[in-house]
Amino acid sequence: MRSFVCLVALALSAIFAAAAPTPGAGELEARQSCPDVQVFFARGTGEIGTLGTVIGPSFSTALNVQLVGKNVRFTGIDYPALVSGFLVGGDAGGARTMANSVTSTANSCPNTKIVISGYSQGAQVTHLAARQLSSAIQDRIVAVVTFGDPNERTALPGVLQSRRKTFCNFGDLICTGQSIILPAHLTYGTDATAAASFVRARV
Repeated sequence: MRSFVCLVALALSAIFAAAAPTPGAGELEARQSCPDVQVFFARGTGEIGTLGTVIGPSFSTALNVQLVGKNVRFTGIDYPALVSGFLVGGDAGGARTMANSVTSTANSCPNTKIVISGYSQGAQVTHLAARQLSSAIQDRIVAVVTFGDPNERTALPGVLQSRRKTFCNFGDLICTGQSIILPAHLTYGTDATAAASFVRARV
């Protein structure tokens, strides 16, 4: 009788194991390509490429130095970065792109640490994108780093405010909400190491 019960238990285990959902080949491939850390960065107004020149490249380099041994993916948000976007509080299309990119990564890469970041108008874009995220997706973001942030005094939604680091130089009028660019707004490359240290402590 005992052996019969054992046989039934084994049979039921096999049935339940067969019925349990398993990741498809596409899902497994996607997860295998997930980085340890994913940074989405928005450049400032008028900067070239998707990373710009003031802080994007140096921030990316500093992160790779400080997170040696981890797979770090640093992705620039592709958006126009026109003066008109800055004047209306940030490019709406760029914000949607960042929010969609964050959501996609959060859904497909459950173990990836996500960081969002931006410089100048890119900081505006980062703020706008954060507001478009559900609370569950916001919780997947481990750090928000902005430089020369026109919205320095504006809180981020939900948990993101407590995970925020803003770099605003003394004398940078952009950080006070004015549309005047002085030399202080163009030297954030010197903050790359400090910004990377902030992220490293959270991943």
